[in-house]
Amino acid sequence: MQHINTPPTLGVVWGESADVNSASRFAVLIVLAGALSLGALPHPREPIEVPFEYSKAFGLMLIRAQINGKPAVMVLDTGSNETIVSPRLVLTKQLSSQNAVEIAKGSGYSGSGVVATVFLRIGSLNPKTYQVLVVDLADLATSLGQDVDGILGMSVLKEFETVSVDLKRHKLVLK
Repeated sequence: MQHINTPPTLGVVWGESADVNSASRFAVLIVLAGALSLGALPHPREPIEVPFEYSKAFGLMLIRAQINGKPAVMVLDTGSNETIVSPRLVLTKQLSSQNAVEIAKGSGYSGSGVVATVFLRIGSLNPKTYQVLVVDLADLATSLGQDVDGILGMSVLKEFETVSVDLKRHKLVLK
């Protein structure tokens, strides 16, 4: 008579339903824990492509965005440290002389502004809260010959791993 070796049962004795149920529950918990932890791992974010157009004067790149839920046209300026927004898009109660700051010429724009918090949406990205400078941009709009609601600067762009400009397809690519 031949003896057949059976694999070890890890302490589970077949025929004893309490042990089988415990082992089954444990296996299900392990599988669920593994499946749930996959959702916690970072997934590579797909690049967001935001169309741009050139301004009528100077050939500046203009991005359409939303500020506090209102449509806005912003100049893309990677040389500007700050993101600047027109006061027409910010609640006036946020503006006070206590928050006034002077804007250096780093962005090519000088004057005084007020720090405020806005919800900014660029392309298909979800709106996010940002600290911006609120500045009257009437002079900039006049010199460009068209309405401009802000300057999209590095204070927002630095949130992305990669910022590139596809000049051929007129797209700002954010990842």
